Amino acid sequence: MNSLILYSFTAGAVSTVNPCGFALLPAWYARGMSVHADRPVAERLVRAVLAGVAVSLGFVVIFVIAGVILASGASWLGPALPWIGITLGLGLALVGAHWVVGARLPGLPVVDVCRRVNTKYGAFGFGLSYGLASISCTLPIFMSVAGLTFLVGSEVSPVGITAFLAGATSVLILVSILGTVTGAGVVRAAQVRAGLLRRLTGGLTFLAGLYIALYWGRLFFDNTIMVDEIANNVGGYASSAATLLSSRLGIAVLLGGALLAMGLAWTLFLQGRRRNADRPSMTETRSITNTGAQPRRKP
Repeated sequence: MNSLILYSFTAGAVSTVNPCGFALLPAWYARGMSVHADRPVAERLVRAVLAGVAVSLGFVVIFVIAGVILASGASWLGPALPWIGITLGLGLALVGAHWVVGARLPGLPVVDVCRRVNTKYGAFGFGLSYGLASISCTLPIFMSVAGLTFLVGSEVSPVGITAFLAGATSVLILVSILGTVTGAGVVRAAQVRAGLLRRLTGGLTFLAGLYIALYWGRLFFDNTIMVDEIANNVGGYASSAATLLSSRLGIAVLLGGALLAMGLAWTLFLQGRRRNADRPSMTETRSITNTGAQPRRKP
């Protein structure tokens, strides 16, 4: 069982650096830089951990749904993947362009729809996008984890799936925290506005969406030498990252870093609640103010 947990954890970590969705990692990093840039660092760290958990849940939910679909015998998922990838890539590119421009793009109401979806679902929606972009490369890894849990326990145990989720969460939390710390440092050092960081996020999201659209769109074209070269280069970076994450050093860094980050975020959260509990409420403050401000009546 211990070997199954270790394998599932490593598989979850490696799945986040797959060639299909690897371009979204820089976008996720930049998102950590720009989101809540005007808030204190302690609060941003707590939000970074929560965002990492949310994006990981969205990431894994896609594979669970796809696994159920495949287990039910559906054969339409495979042919639909390229169209899903192209649509997703174009949608992300439009959202990124909207952030860069900072204004409504004329004639493209779908941009506003994508923006509202991103605003409403936030990190979880980003995780769904990440999962959809990565499904072709990562679904076999996820299915292998589900298959091993079935062989070990005679049923699909939640232990392997949970370990897979923990591996993916560790990577995405660390990337989110790195982005948060970097963004806070940039704001302090250069006194840049949050809008500049938001445009940076939009630019990387645009490039990531363009890459995903081209990655899947090349299946429908004959002459895609340049796109194939870009995909191979990105795949090389993803392979190097996967090799590092699957090593003993990588696993130790992930486990230690994720536990340290979650412990720090929990400590900061408790400190914030304690400070809020010590502060007088607005009603008490107004009562004290009004009592002290009453003028004395003359006899």
